[in-house]
Amino acid sequence: MASFGKILLPVDLSMRSLEAARQAEVLARHFHSEVTVLHVVDSNEQESGRFEPGGGKAHELEALLTRDFTGATISQIVRDGDPAQEILDFAGSNDIDLIVMASHGYGPFESFAMGSVGAEVLREANCPVWITAHAQQGLPPMFRNVLCAVDLGPSSESVVDWASQFAAAFRARLVVLHVIRSFESEGQMDSPDEWLSHLEREELSRVKRKLAQEGQVLFAGGDIPEVISRQAKKLKADLVVIGRSPKADDVGTARTTSFTIIRKSPCPVVSIGRSSDGPIAA
Repeated sequence: MASFGKILLPVDLSMRSLEAARQAEVLARHFHSEVTVLHVVDSNEQESGRFEPGGGKAHELEALLTRDFTGATISQIVRDGDPAQEILDFAGSNDIDLIVMASHGYGPFESFAMGSVGAEVLREANCPVWITAHAQQGLPPMFRNVLCAVDLGPSSESVVDWASQFAAAFRARLVVLHVIRSFESEGQMDSPDEWLSHLEREELSRVKRKLAQEGQVLFAGGDIPEVISRQAKKLKADLVVIGRSPKADDVGTARTTSFTIIRKSPCPVVSIGRSSDGPIAA
């Protein structure tokens, strides 16, 4: 079940973090959320880039809050330390429902694309993590099409449940996608049962019951990140939802796949963990 009562927005003052702020602002307004804006001063940052009260970065942070969060319920926190650990500590001790952050920018987040801060937050966070990898300008985002990619493992039903509630809150179209790597064709599959194990077919039945008449299920073969990216573009998806609990025998591959999905996705990606629960509020 999805909840947006408390949103944590880590910012590094890059263009990508400003785009993440725009998305957090839309969510906060829609769900009447409390937003905490967190800036972590990395102990390894050079003195010229450090955050000081009244300094250049402080003014940048104030400008971000004033411009993007007018009328929203927000607070701001500045901490010193390791960025990933500070994000995780704050989220865990304050019952944060969703972390919204940029994939990477500069300063403590510059190595986020392939690990570092992002890898640790994705791996350890006890709540969903919403990631935007692209800095965009223009109108605030709208959510009309949601793509939910599942591996038909044990957590697929909860991932679909989160995506279904999010789509319903915005009256968006929901499409559930399962990619079969061993099927070489890039086209959609009409009869996927012969490619699915018994356990996968059982999970698929649970997913379909969860969807009822509210969503569509697609099957496709090929490289998972490429297929998800292609389908997201084809469907004009505004959000991609994936699971964070990989199958036990595929942990390393699944982790690499998650980062590649985030990097290739044309829209934000939210990664759902097993412990995501609580009712959604629109």
